[in-house]
Parts: sequence; structure tokens; C-alpha cells
Amino acid sequence: MSYPIAIPLRADLFHAIREHAGEGYFGDKAQAAVDEAVSAWLAALSAPATRSGAGPRTLADTSGTAHLAPAAPDAAAPHRGYQWKQLFLPDGTLLRTAFRGHTRYATVEGEHIVCDSRSLTPSAFANLHGCGQRNAWRAIWLRRPGETDWTCANEYRAGASRREWIPAARPLHP
Repeated sequence: MSYPIAIPLRADLFHAIREHAGEGYFGDKAQAAVDEAVSAWLAALSAPATRSGAGPRTLADTSGTAHLAPAAPDAAAPHRGYQWKQLFLPDGTLLRTAFRGHTRYATVEGEHIVCDSRSLTPSAFANLHGCGQRNAWRAIWLRRPGETDWTCANEYRAGASRREWIPAARPLHP
């Protein structure tokens, strides 16, 4: 048997739903809109994860409480990527670092830097097989989607601090 129950809802959401439904009160149209939205949200939560492994994620609203929201598909979210201090690495960016003749690669997948199926910070990636004190800005080379050349992260950082991009010299050893 299906029957309505009371669920606490922020006032701003309540009024937005009521206005969207075109009712001066929370009536049948508003209830149908909520039912449809929650049903779609639950269906998205149970859908298989996208290639980036993104499933449901936790978002914080203005009141500071957390709630779940379905992850957006990759094609519909070109703004996804990893924010590395002042430098944004879009989804699909390749990262490369080398230490003592061993080269390691990682990829920005969704909002994570992934190497060997592990999510890492830039510092952890730069020091994965190093001494633990390598500067990630100098040790990591980047190739953003659509680019063909590798550029040192430090060059992007310098350009980002001036709000422009400066082409970097090519590395001596690819």
C-alpha cells in the first residue's frame, strides 16, 4: 500500500516545488513532481557507474548538511576534472612522471587522478616510486585533452597565476 508520509524539507525547496507546480499550496501537482524527482534520483543511484567509476556522490547544501545526488554522465559534464590548487585539470588529462628511468602515467577521471586503479593526489603520484620529497609541480608533466605535447605542470601553474597560458619548452626525454 502506498500512502504519503511527512518528510522534513527545507523551506526554500518546499516553496520552489510549490511554485514549479503552479499551486499556492503543496497539492497533488507538487506531490506528483516530488514523487517523479525522487523516483528518477533513486533510479540514477542504482544505475551502473560511468567509465570514471563515478556513482552517487555527496554534496553539501547551504545549510551544511550532506545529501546524495546522482553523478552526471561524462558527456553532459564537460566541467568535471581535478582542481589542483589554482590549476584545473579537465577530465581526460594525462599525467606523467619519471624517476630513475621508470615512467609512470595517470589520468584525470571525473574528479580524481587515477594511477593503477588508485586515486592519488598530485604529490602522492609524483612520489609514488620516488624519495617522497619531490615537488609535484616540477616532477609532473601534463597533456590536456586535445593537446599533443607534454607540458610541465609548473608552466601551467605560472600561466594560471597570471590568468594566461604560456607554452613550455619540450622535455629533453619524453
